Amino acid sequence: MSEISAPPIIQNENGEHSRRKFMKISLIGVGIIVAASAFALFRWWRKWPVSNVCAVCGAKRLDGPQYGYSSHAEEDPAKMKPLCRQHLIAQLEIDYANYQEHALVIAPASGPPCYVFQPVRKWNDFFKDSKIGSDAEALLAKMNPQCQDCGQKANYIWVESNGLTGDNFEEILNKGVSDTLLLKNPKPISLCGKHTVQRIAAALDKQNTYYLEVCGPKGADGGFVIPMGY
Repeated sequence: MSEISAPPIIQNENGEHSRRKFMKISLIGVGIIVAASAFALFRWWRKWPVSNVCAVCGAKRLDGPQYGYSSHAEEDPAKMKPLCRQHLIAQLEIDYANYQEHALVIAPASGPPCYVFQPVRKWNDFFKDSKIGSDAEALLAKMNPQCQDCGQKANYIWVESNGLTGDNFEEILNKGVSDTLLLKNPKPISLCGKHTVQRIAAALDKQNTYYLEVCGPKGADGGFVIPMGY
């Protein structure tokens, strides 16, 4: 049986010209898609009811809304208070200082649209198959009662968020942090409210991350704070 040879590759001026033309058209198409996506995001931002002007100082953000500070997770966006980063941190300092229970706090991460406190009891009632509530309670039960940074009373345990993205936060909600984040991050540390907020502020500054909704810990139940979406 005679061997069947592949058709020869034609490399002539016309072929090279066609190839360059095709690449040029492809790049133009990609550019149009990127531009359209950016335009759609811009229009969506403009429709988001949280203003780009801080309600406290009047500082204006040019590339999107300010942080939407809420009294609880999933609040009506129309009721959220737009805050610049400086005044968001000032508000979180109050929230974290006044909270008398205990909470697991995952560091801010880029990707998810919200950074919110979830009470464990309420979370477990709604999401019975989710393990993050029971995992948070188990870790809080073993926490050091003193802040690692200052020795004062610790109400929080801090978990680094390396590896958490907008695509996998649901896995952390489902499996908990022990079987996800803590496999590749340092061990949790106990912190007081002041030093917890200092770490939150440092992470936001380093990543320049903005969230559509942010709320601090409140209420009489323990809980967890996590970057997530709804």
